[in-house]
Amino acid sequence: MKRGIFSLIAIVALSSVAFAGKNSAPAVIPPAPIPQEPVKPITPAIVPPLGLYIGGGLTYVKSDCQCDTSVRFSDGSTGKVNSAKTYGVNLKGGYSFNEYLAFEAKYLYTPWGDKDKTLKHYGLYIKPTAPVADNFDAYALLGYGKTECETLQNSYKGFSWGLGAEYSFNKRNSGKKDGFSVYAEYLRPLKKDGSKNITVDSISGGVAYHF
Repeated sequence: MKRGIFSLIAIVALSSVAFAGKNSAPAVIPPAPIPQEPVKPITPAIVPPLGLYIGGGLTYVKSDCQCDTSVRFSDGSTGKVNSAKTYGVNLKGGYSFNEYLAFEAKYLYTPWGDKDKTLKHYGLYIKPTAPVADNFDAYALLGYGKTECETLQNSYKGFSWGLGAEYSFNKRNSGKKDGFSVYAEYLRPLKKDGSKNITVDSISGGVAYHF
């Protein structure tokens, strides 16, 4: 009797296990994650400067004339010697081929100071440059210009030269300046020898912007 009861219990237990196994869902294994490449940040392209620049500032001019014979000046006086000190503005624009060489056009106009002795100068220059530091240059100006002297009521053309220095607020980009800079320079717009010995000297300073 006991043996029959144990047999019945075993059959019921096995049936329950089989039934449970038949109705249970199979285990789901999640797929392995696919590794993603890291997204690289987009860096803006650095555009090199064009080499063009413009600038302007203030100018002081001293001009002297020593003539072999007496001449009449614009103020009505006559004499062999005449000098003037005038003040005004300077404008310039140019193109830098590289950090060592540029081409520059320049204009001086000094209407203030000694009366009736305004001076104007137009010039084209080759500009050899020596980079002293990343932000500092020394340069020379060699060119040809036209100078109008109101005191002599005449204009003169000839060789012109000068020396200058420039400090840039930004470092060079591809060998060229970029952004704002300040400059100071000495320029001799005119030196004429002959019956009229004329010497014109100028000191200028200003701000430039390099594109």
